[in-house]
Amino acid sequence: MIKKIIDSIPRDKKDHVLLGMFVGYPLQVLGVAMDILFNTSIYFLIGTIAGIVIVGLKEVLHDWYLGKGHPEWWDFIASAIPIIITFAFYVINK
Repeated sequence: MIKKIIDSIPRDKKDHVLLGMFVGYPLQVLGVAMDILFNTSIYFLIGTIAGIVIVGLKEVLHDWYLGKGHPEWWDFIASAIPIIITFAFYVINK
């Protein structure tokens, strides 16, 4: 059943999920490290926001402004999902 669901997702959206992971996760890990180093909890949020902004800028600048792709809201959402899910798990477990 899960394989059918995954197979039904367009390849483009799977690529955007990977983009969100490759951009967002390192920023979030850096944020956690900074939070531990400075005994605060703001840097993880900053890393999360930065990741979402970067994947959004990819759609706006690369795809729309430069015309090198097809800007779509669903592409942005697919890219942002892994970043947001990680943020939600982090906040719930903190």
